Amino acid sequence: MFTIPVLKPNDQVELIAPASRCSEERLQLTQQMLTSWGLQCIVNPSLFGSDLLCANSDFMRSQLLIEALTNPDNKAIICLRGGYGSMRLIPELHKIKQMEFKLFIGMSDITALNLFFMQKWKWPVLHGGIAPDYYTLESLARYKSYLFGEINQLEFQGSALNQHALKNNTISSTITGGNLCLLQASIGTTWEIDTQNKFVFIEEVGERGYRIDRMLEHLTQTGIFSKAQGIILGDFTGGNEPDGSSLIQPVLERFAQAQSIPVFQIKGVGHDSTNFPLPLGIPAHIHLGDTINLTVFR
Repeated sequence: MFTIPVLKPNDQVELIAPASRCSEERLQLTQQMLTSWGLQCIVNPSLFGSDLLCANSDFMRSQLLIEALTNPDNKAIICLRGGYGSMRLIPELHKIKQMEFKLFIGMSDITALNLFFMQKWKWPVLHGGIAPDYYTLESLARYKSYLFGEINQLEFQGSALNQHALKNNTISSTITGGNLCLLQASIGTTWEIDTQNKFVFIEEVGERGYRIDRMLEHLTQTGIFSKAQGIILGDFTGGNEPDGSSLIQPVLERFAQAQSIPVFQIKGVGHDSTNFPLPLGIPAHIHLGDTINLTVFR
């Protein structure tokens, strides 16, 4: 079984844009920060190009992703942004042989690639993003500490959303999941989320309550939650109603009450400015009860 590797000073990391284009400012700030951490950044000069929706054409984005995967010199691949377009690259990934494992970091639309790597290549991935123009200093410090092995486990406090999560129990399980829209989009594809005996992590941004409810209800009716050991809800950012109110938390609570497995919520993983790394595809310990603790290892 693979584990999340520890980076060292002078390691090379490659910055890619497999979905939407990020700003030039984010690219420059990310390079500057990673360089200040002692890392060497690789950025292909053809990273950005002309496309209707994405950072570059499907062909160029898939080629740059495959080049990053095959580059023996880089120790990690960091996605600069989500947005849209990652799922369009998966048919090309099916055409190549499995690559030697390396650390892959991404979230949001990158959920599609995360699911592919976890399920097809059995790689763990790091759910998160390194965006110094948006994330808090505390968030970025947590990434640095974890990436360089200063800490080897990440801990989160949770709050129970149904009775199943209140029953005292400690479970060792693997976490899968990611962005709700992408989890729904995976259904019926070659990269459909595999929830068998796993905890499913879900986060979302900019979707109103009724849309959140629709996606969760669709996933419930597919039966994927009935195979899971539990559900972890992260941050659901934005998505207010026209009058400024929000229906998201009541929607999440109603969803949780309808499930026959533990459902709990953690803060600080998602699209908010506080966004901590969450390893997926590796063992985690979940202590349920009045106090819920999630511990994820390397």
